[in-house]
Amino acid sequence: MKKKLTKQELIQKIGVKNFALVERNVFCAECGNTAIVDYEDDIVLEPSRDTVLRGKCKKCGHAVARVLETGEER
Repeated sequence: MKKKLTKQELIQKIGVKNFALVERNVFCAECGNTAIVDYEDDIVLEPSRDTVLRGKCKKCGHAVARVLETGEER
């Protein structure tokens, strides 16, 4: 079952330093390397225990997603 996470819960899970790297390290099909914005309402913990952020490219607004392999932390 999928569970929504808040931005603060994600920061607690991966740490402030890692969170900053995640926000700035996303791939956009239009722009290439970019940052993710407008994702705060779509942070999901998947059944695999991996975390998915869905938002928009900071440069062009194209839909982007970032998968964090957090399931291995059990």
